[in-house]
Amino acid sequence: MTSPSENNGACHCEEALEHLYEYIDREMSHGDLERLKAHIAECETCLDAVSREQEVRVILRKSCVEVAPDELRMRVRTQLTLLRQGRS
Repeated sequence: MTSPSENNGACHCEEALEHLYEYIDREMSHGDLERLKAHIAECETCLDAVSREQEVRVILRKSCVEVAPDELRMRVRTQLTLLRQGRS
């Protein structure tokens, strides 16, 4: 994988998509972040990729907050108990 800082010129789609997660998570140098940001602002394909990933993250965050119903939790516990007893 190529480091963004190895490319001193303009950013291209391949580089932007390769470092998509680093870009979204802001886990790159300020210079690299600005290069990718400039490219993404002008490239519909890369902007769509960023938007889709951000939407997925929102959905995942919402999903992780929900609590399973008590009935489901009891069924899972029962099944786990039965599985553990079967291994003994």
